[in-house]
Amino acid sequence: MKNIDMKDMYIKGYSISDIAKTHGVTRQTIYKKKAKDKAAGVDWDALALAKSRDVATIRKSEEEFILTLIDSFDRAFEEVKELEPEKRLKILKEYSGAYYRLKAPLKTDVKAQILSAVQNAIGEIADLAEKSKNDHVTDFLAQNADAILQRTLKV
Repeated sequence: MKNIDMKDMYIKGYSISDIAKTHGVTRQTIYKKKAKDKAAGVDWDALALAKSRDVATIRKSEEEFILTLIDSFDRAFEEVKELEPEKRLKILKEYSGAYYRLKAPLKTDVKAQILSAVQNAIGEIADLAEKSKNDHVTDFLAQNADAILQRTLKV
């Protein structure tokens, strides 16, 4: 039973019960190992969240949200055309305020910003290595990307 195997399963989305059953241990053992790693600076939950964040999916969801927001505003604007400009402005402020309140957590999530920066750096380094045909660097990054992210997220 290796702690790293348990952590990898957790990061991949397996439940605590499945991990415990696979390794022949109790759920409590998994929770203890998870807590021990967290105390050492390795947050399984943060790593699982990072793994689950697919940039393409996030962008698509954001685009759908913005289109829905615009459509909703257009419908509301049609309904309030006859209102005074002050009331229309108030409605516009409410819509834009709602958008910015929803977006704000993404901008202030420090771990997400660090994760994004590290992922971008790894990607750029891998691209440069691939263009210069430096297989050692690309192999190293492919094998150690998760470890690099883990060490960086200890901040």
